[in-house]
Amino acid sequence: MRATRYGLPLVARELQVLDAIAHGASYAQAAADLFLARASVKNYAYSAIKKLGAANATDAVRIAYERNLLMPPSMVDLPEPLLAVLELVADGRTNAEIAALLSRSEHTVADQIKETRRRLHARDRAHAAAIAVHIRLVRVNLPPALHHQPANAGREYD
Repeated sequence: MRATRYGLPLVARELQVLDAIAHGASYAQAAADLFLARASVKNYAYSAIKKLGAANATDAVRIAYERNLLMPPSMVDLPEPLLAVLELVADGRTNAEIAALLSRSEHTVADQIKETRRRLHARDRAHAAAIAVHIRLVRVNLPPALHHQPANAGREYD
């Protein structure tokens, strides 16, 4: 959950309803898929719209995507073992650290990185990580100091 326009976080059900709407579900379809009453789906949608400061459900979905509250579907389909390795590569981990965290051999990790690079058409592991973050295959948690830093922060001009 992340803070919205008014500082109120969206609850899990609001995000689920927005995700269903984003994928073309009507309120009735979302209700059936989420095992909720149609009125509950409408209430969650209305609450999300208000918290995001949106004009309607479509606008709420757009805002949720912009704020990374919802993840768009990826055009690249990687199996879970490769995604797990790629996420740790994007986090800056070494092959040895990844192997230890995932209980795999370093050789297996190296092979999985190579396969991931091949599927993403990446030059090296850093390029694969950059592509994965860009197309939102993985998320990277930035340190708080880097979140809202202006592009020219810390630079002095003559």
